[in-house]
Amino acid sequence: MIDEILDKIESSGIDGMKKIDLKKIFGKDCENTLEGLKEKEQIFMEKKGVAYFIWTKENYIQHLTKNDPKFKLMLNMLVGVNWSLEKVRAHAETLEEELEKYSTQEDIPKNDNFVGMFNSSLKESSTSIGWVPFTKIREKVCETQKISKDKFYQMASDLIENHREQYEISSGGQEGIVMRGLVHGYVRNI
Repeated sequence: MIDEILDKIESSGIDGMKKIDLKKIFGKDCENTLEGLKEKEQIFMEKKGVAYFIWTKENYIQHLTKNDPKFKLMLNMLVGVNWSLEKVRAHAETLEEELEKYSTQEDIPKNDNFVGMFNSSLKESSTSIGWVPFTKIREKVCETQKISKDKFYQMASDLIENHREQYEISSGGQEGIVMRGLVHGYVRNI
């Protein structure tokens, strides 16, 4: 019976259906069903003069938009706010992309500075056979570049991995970069 009542109300469109007409079709027993549907907000009821009119949710919104200038104004304002929010979101995404580009560009000079500092520290600390403990280079570079020990070894590992033709590493020492499960604590230019 619920589906039949909803179908009948739906078919009435934006004009709504009189409650009395529903009672004529479905009898007095439909009163409890209508109250249940109203509580679940599946239907909306409004008194016009002496009669009660009933709509489904979608039809009621269309009815209000057509017949209530205040509702129409508020709905238009809400649509405008939603449109403005979409513009703000799009702008925020654009700013986020720009910020990512900028932060990536900021990292490039730091890496260039790191490579320069790493190479100059390697040259300055080099012995007659060329081997330098990573700790000596790390102390100079971390102090100058204001980076952590972990960041230094991460960047040094990347540098050596990407430029194998330039650097040679040797296992041993207290600290260094870990490759193939061994701590390599010494480095030299090739």
